[in-house]
Amino acid sequence: MSENTDIRPVPGRRERKRLETRNALAAVALELFAERGFDAVTVNDIADRADVDPSTFFRHFGSKEAVIFSDLGDWAGRLGDAVRAQPTGLPLLEAMRVGIKDLAAMLIVDIDNERHRVELVESSPSVRAHGFAVREALIDDVALAIAERMAVDPVSDSRPYLLAASLILAANRYRSQVVQTGDVPSTADEAVDRIIDFVRGFVAVIAEQDARN
Repeated sequence: MSENTDIRPVPGRRERKRLETRNALAAVALELFAERGFDAVTVNDIADRADVDPSTFFRHFGSKEAVIFSDLGDWAGRLGDAVRAQPTGLPLLEAMRVGIKDLAAMLIVDIDNERHRVELVESSPSVRAHGFAVREALIDDVALAIAERMAVDPVSDSRPYLLAASLILAANRYRSQVVQTGDVPSTADEAVDRIIDFVRGFVAVIAEQDARN
C-alpha cells in the first residue's frame, strides 16, 4: 500500500506577512542600490523609500549586506533541518529533494529581486565576497545534516561537504540561468527538481570517473 508523503508545511498568516515585508524591503533596497550604488545608500534611505521606520528594517535585517542576500538568509539554519526531517530510509538525494521542496513551499522568491541581486553581486567585489561567506555557511549547514544521515565524521570525510557544496552551487547556477533567460519555473517543485537533477548529474560523473580509475 502506498503512503502519501506529500504533506507540506503551510506557513501561517504571521509568517507569510513577515516574508512579504522582507521581500518588499529587499525590493526597495535593491532598486536603490541599482540607482545609486551600494555605498551611497543608507538604511534611512531604504526606510524612507519603503515608507517605514528604520527600526522596521532592523527587525528584518542586520545590515545592508543582509538585504542583498535576504533569500539565502531565510534558508540559513533551516535547510539542514529540512534534510534531517526526512525519513531515515529515504535515499540521500531524495531526502534532499523532498526536504528542499518542503522549505521552498514556505518561502517567497521574487524574480525582480533576483535580477537586481545578480547585477549588484556582479558589479561589487565587496558584495560578492559577502555572498561567498553566506554560501559557505549554507554549505556547512547542509554538510552536517548529510554527515548525520551518512553516519560519518564531516571533519575526516569530505563527501558530505562536497555534496552540500554541489547542491548550493547548483542552486546558484540555476538561479542565474533563470534571471538570464527569463525561463521562470512554473512551481517551486519544478525548480527544486532541476537543481537536484544538476546534483545527480554531478554525482554520476564522479562515480563514472571513479569506476574508470
